[in-house]
Amino acid sequence: MRRVVIILMFLLVFCGACLAIYKMRGKDVPELEAVSQVKTVENISDSVHSYSANDIKSGCEAEDKIFCAIERTVKCTLAPELEGCVANVVPSFVIGKVEEEVRPTEISFAITKIKPITGTNDISVYTKSDCNASWFGLCKGNVIYSLSNKDGEWVVTNIYALEM
Repeated sequence: MRRVVIILMFLLVFCGACLAIYKMRGKDVPELEAVSQVKTVENISDSVHSYSANDIKSGCEAEDKIFCAIERTVKCTLAPELEGCVANVVPSFVIGKVEEEVRPTEISFAITKIKPITGTNDISVYTKSDCNASWFGLCKGNVIYSLSNKDGEWVVTNIYALEM
């Protein structure tokens, strides 16, 4: 009797699976939504953007909002007193007063990769950077800017450096 019940249960599960396959046949497979609007882009440009504390102006003339967010952070690193250098658009340590660290007076960078951060609306922008000071180790070599989109505007939330 026990064997009969087990065989009937197996046949019931098997018939249920076959019925499900039969009913699903011919139906469209639903498309999954895109994870992020920003795709990973490598080798953005060979152009190097250079800035000097002696001749920078606030604002950004470029159309690319991601580039403008990084440019604003670089400019605020050089001269935190510039208009637009506030803690809600650049990391607070960029505009803070730190007496042990000497601020750079010249910074250059080239964007090498833009990569979305999975599961968020944030992106990481990889750069090759150089400057004339150590400044927390965040302006020489491979520097990564983390950006978030706040109210339609990209803002830098943190800066990281990769060991060369």
